[in-house]
Amino acid sequence: MNKMTRLTLQKVTKQVTLNCALAAAGLVLASGAYAQTMLVKVLQKSDDIVSQVYQEVPIKSCRVEQIPIYGTQSGGKQPSTADVVAGAIFGGLLGNAVGGGKGKDAATLLGAIAGADLANKGSFSGNSKQVITGQRQQEVCDVVMQQRSVNQVTGYKTYIEFGGNVWQMTTTIPYTKGEFLSVNVDITPAE
Repeated sequence: MNKMTRLTLQKVTKQVTLNCALAAAGLVLASGAYAQTMLVKVLQKSDDIVSQVYQEVPIKSCRVEQIPIYGTQSGGKQPSTADVVAGAIFGGLLGNAVGGGKGKDAATLLGAIAGADLANKGSFSGNSKQVITGQRQQEVCDVVMQQRSVNQVTGYKTYIEFGGNVWQMTTTIPYTKGEFLSVNVDITPAE
C-alpha cells in the first residue's frame, strides 16, 4: 500500500452505511433523513480479515495392537481301551435302534464299528481345543474429533472512494480493483 493511501486511510470507518452532508454536494433537504443507494468504485483488491475460531477437526489416531492367532491343539493322550469299547457299545446300540428287519444286525455292526472309530479319533473325549498359538502386530486407527484453533477468513476490508475521500468498510465477499459496489448513503440536513 503506498504512502498516500496510508494517509487517506486514517479516515477509515467500519460501517457499511456512509454518512455525508448534502451541503457538500450542493443539495439541501428541508426536513427528515433520506437514504440513497449509490454505486462507488473499489480502489484496490479487498484484504482478508482473519480470525481464530475453534472448530471440531478430525484427527487420525493410530496404535499398534497385539492380535491373537488361534489354532487347534489336541490333548495329546491316546484314547483308552475302555473309551473305544464304550464307543463301540454306544454305536452298536444306536445302530440297533435305527435298523429294522434283516438289516438290524448289519446296522448294529456298522454302528459299533463307527462308534469305536469315533472314540479312537478322540471325538467323544473332547481332546482337541482352540488355543492361542501366537500373536501378530496390527495397526489400528480411529478418527477422533478434537477442538482446534484455526485461522479462518471472517470478512474482507474493502476500500472505496466517496466524496473525494477513501473509506474502508467491512464486506462479506471480496472485491477487486475497479469493481463497483452498491452502498447505502444516509443523507441528513446540515443544521
